[in-house]
Parts: sequence; C-alpha cells; structure tokens
Amino acid sequence: MAKIRWYILSNFFKTFLTIFIPLFFVISLVYVIKIASLTTKIEISFSELIEVFGYFIPMIIFYTLPISFIASVTSLFFRLSQDNELIALFSLGIKANYVVRIIAYISILISFLLLFFSLIVMPHSKYKFLYFKEKKFSEARLNIVPNQLGQKFGNFFIYVKSKDNNKLKDVVIYNRDKKNFDQLFLSKDGEIKDKNGIFSLVLYNGTGYTYSNETLKEIQYDSMHIYDNIDMKEMSFKNSLIYWSEAKHNNGIKRRLLFSIFSSLIPILTLYIIASFSIINARYQTNHSFLVTATVSSTFYLLAVAIKQNANEAIFIMSVILSIIASIVIFKRKISSFY
Repeated sequence: MAKIRWYILSNFFKTFLTIFIPLFFVISLVYVIKIASLTTKIEISFSELIEVFGYFIPMIIFYTLPISFIASVTSLFFRLSQDNELIALFSLGIKANYVVRIIAYISILISFLLLFFSLIVMPHSKYKFLYFKEKKFSEARLNIVPNQLGQKFGNFFIYVKSKDNNKLKDVVIYNRDKKNFDQLFLSKDGEIKDKNGIFSLVLYNGTGYTYSNETLKEIQYDSMHIYDNIDMKEMSFKNSLIYWSEAKHNNGIKRRLLFSIFSSLIPILTLYIIASFSIINARYQTNHSFLVTATVSSTFYLLAVAIKQNANEAIFIMSVILSIIASIVIFKRKISSFY
C-alpha cells in the first residue's frame, strides 16, 4: 500500500508542478504589467518593483492553486486510466475510494494553505501595497524639479537651483501669510525628509525676511523645518482578525470573506466530482480532461462569484452542502459502485 500511495503522489506532484509553474508565471506577468502601469504616474525603482510584486504573490498563489489542483487531478486520473494502471490496481482489489483518498489529503492541505493566504496574508499584503502606492503618490506631488518656477511645497512657492536625491542646493522659498505679510527664505542647503509619511523641508544656515509696506524683518537661522500639508488617506491595519471582524458591519468585507472561504474549499469540494468523470475505462470511454477541467473550474468559480455578490451566509452554506452531497452521489453512482 505504501508503494501505491507513493506512486500516486509522485505522479500527482509531477503533473501539478508542470501545470502550476507555467500558470504562476503567466498570471505573474499580468501583475507585473499592472505594476509597470504605475510608472506612468509615479517613479518606482527596480528594488521597489520587486517589493510591490511580493505583495501580489499571495494573491497569485490564491488564484493559481485551485485551478492547478483541478487540472492536475483531472490529468492524473485520465492518464492512469488510459495506461490501464488504475484498472490494474482495481483488479488487485484496491478500491477506487482508496486511490482518491490519497489525493484527498493533498486537497485538505491545499485548502488550509489557501485559507492561510486568503484570510491572514492577503489582507496584510493588500494594505502594504495601498500604503506604498499612496506614499509614492504623495512623493510624486513633492517632486521638486531644479531651475523651475511656480513649484509648491505645501503652501510655499519654492525654487531650487540643483537637487541630488532629497538634497537641495540654493533654495528660495516665498509665502504670503493670512495677514498679507510676504515671507522670503533663502538657504544654501536643504533636504526633504520623510518620517512615516509626514514630509518636511529642512533648510540649513539661511536667512529669512518678513516684509510689508511698513516693515521689514530679518532673521538668521541654523535650521528651519517646513511641514507639508498634503494629507495621505487615512490607512490603518492592526491584524487580519480585526479586519475580518468588521464583516459584521461592512458588506464589502463580508463579500470578500465568503468568497475567500468558498474559493479556498474548492480543492476539497471538487475532488470526488473530478474523480467521477476522470476515472474511465479507456476501451469504452474517451479522454475529456480539458472539458472536465473547464466545466468544474467555471462552475465552482461562478458559485464563488454568486456568493460574493449576494453576501449571504445561507447561500454559502447551501452551496457547500450541495457540493458535498453531489460529490458523494456522483462518485458512488459512477465509480465506487463498480470499482
């Protein structure tokens, strides 16, 4: 029995990897293009591109694993059937249910992995991406170009002769305050600082003038901090448990929660249905692996989308129960009654 179990598992993993790896790279390419489209609005370095891509990896795995599993199981059982290896096992007294149960352990493991990614990792990675994007958009609004007039830092007009990263040279700042006093600040050196999304301009060893029609005041300063008034969107994320607990009051989060759980259960819910149509007698039945993969995948993902749109726990529970009942009835009538 151990050799049979190892043989089935080794064949499954070979098939699974040949499907999962290309599919992973294809979907990854879609997300890379999506990330690259951001460069038309914000400046992203290569290391930042890798960082952002890392935020999407849990999502890519979440969508590729169930489809890869369905396609792998379908291909495995059809191939073993066509090579008459399953018939040989059944002739030796090995039950079809035992063969499928070997893969069932894998389906449970994959479902737990999907639940981990969808319920714990993905909310956090989504928050990290949104925070990164918002921060970059804020930085883009603060992109000061040397030798260009009319630029603003907060409420201040700013002119810079040269710039090296965030280091500034020969800075001139002009402002008119609420009392209609004109303010002018000159500095040989300055820099833009970012502290947890709060941007400030620091000027060193400069001179400041405040003047009106009647008065002129001059000050000398070693350093002066000017804070930007750009407001980043309020974003906070404590942990996944607190995030999903808001599903009681937030319909959007509730939709995502039901969709994530049902999609994560797809490997368990589809296994026996796939086996029912993939274990065949090669002499009398035809290989329809692509049709089985496409039909099962589309049916269950349509169910998941319907559950997401309705955000109804009753529909979710009913879909899971009906899927389990359908798996048992179909497998018993088509396979276990004969093998």
